[in-house]
Amino acid sequence: MADRASEQIGFFVPTWARDPFDRMVRQESADEAPEYRYLGEGSTVVVPGPMPLTGDRYIWLRAPMRRPEASPSRIAALAAMFVAASSVVARADRYGREQSAASVEGEATHAS
Repeated sequence: MADRASEQIGFFVPTWARDPFDRMVRQESADEAPEYRYLGEGSTVVVPGPMPLTGDRYIWLRAPMRRPEASPSRIAALAAMFVAASSVVARADRYGREQSAASVEGEATHAS
């Protein structure tokens, strides 16, 4: 699910899968593993409704059609996709910063 206001995403990972998920994220990461955290006892989770409305803060990335079955292969797939998506977002952020810097530099050159 995604929280548009905080620009964060969340996944449901069973308690038994924490160690395998952590290990797989580290294995998939070429450099530094992306940051993430687990919610603990007493945490509150807001779950989106079944049909998103325009302007909803919380949305499903992919709404569950039935009770999700957690398996080692699904945890591995989630870890791989999490690392891949984090890498794409980091590259897009870096590209945006580089383009902004180049634009500012170009404007300064034209002003001289």
